[in-house]
Amino acid sequence: MSRAAASRWGSTGSRTGSGEAGILYLALLFSVVLIGIATAVAAPLWRTMVQREKEEELLFRLTEFRRAIAAYRAAHNRFPEKLEDLLEDKTQLATRRYLRRIYPDPMTGKADWELEHQVDKTGTVSGIKDLHSRSPGIGLKRVKGKGERYQDW
Repeated sequence: MSRAAASRWGSTGSRTGSGEAGILYLALLFSVVLIGIATAVAAPLWRTMVQREKEEELLFRLTEFRRAIAAYRAAHNRFPEKLEDLLEDKTQLATRRYLRRIYPDPMTGKADWELEHQVDKTGTVSGIKDLHSRSPGIGLKRVKGKGERYQDW
């Protein structure tokens, strides 16, 4: 046996330090299991946190749209015919903007709002009086006077 080989192997022919390698392997395995458990616990909490943030954003955007519709109605004594009417109102001397942009629905990621139209006694649609999310999901938050579904908010 060469000198280098003799220094790695003990006099019995077994490799020295093999017990240390086993302990390192167990420590690594234990660490991987702990990380897996921590991830399994954190994932639902993270999902809930993201959903709550989206719900808050949905409520904010609905409030902004409703405020803009109310301001438009106060200025014109009628509801806007389309959401784009809220972006730029050139009917008066100075251009007025009730909204900066058409916000997308945070639940669907698209500006595909469910529009609620005002219908007069003759059955004629006279504009948009409200809007709702198209998402069929159920909210974690309970909004007073509204249903549980995002569509009802």
